[in-house]
Amino acid sequence: MPASGIAEESEALAVPSGVGAITVRISGLRNSDGSLSVGLFSAKKGFPGKFDKAVEVLSVSASAEPVVVFDNVPWGTYAVAVRHDENGNGKLDANFLGMPKEGVGTSNNPKSSFGPPSFKDASFMLEEDNLDLSINLKYL
Repeated sequence: MPASGIAEESEALAVPSGVGAITVRISGLRNSDGSLSVGLFSAKKGFPGKFDKAVEVLSVSASAEPVVVFDNVPWGTYAVAVRHDENGNGKLDANFLGMPKEGVGTSNNPKSSFGPPSFKDASFMLEEDNLDLSINLKYL
């Protein structure tokens, strides 16, 4: 097979690549106190609570209809976690059982019977220019 045939075959098998934007619309806030942290994760390590392991973290004031946009994100598998820091102390407050006292949510809004949702349950594929997500916060 000529060298050019090998190159053509390789190109045909190449996985499409690109970058896109992920728009996250957040609902279910119980008040407009404090701020929201929105973390974009590319792996299960640290998801959903360790925002220092996120690919990118955006913050926005808690408002009636907060929206954040992650721009120039390489196509791939991701999950988003949101936390509502109502008292502005920079962390997610929890009760004596370790359950969040402030609002939390993740992409796909998975139903979770006990404990935080897994990366697998919250993950999605970015493989287009623009992807819209809606996350509904939960307060326990």
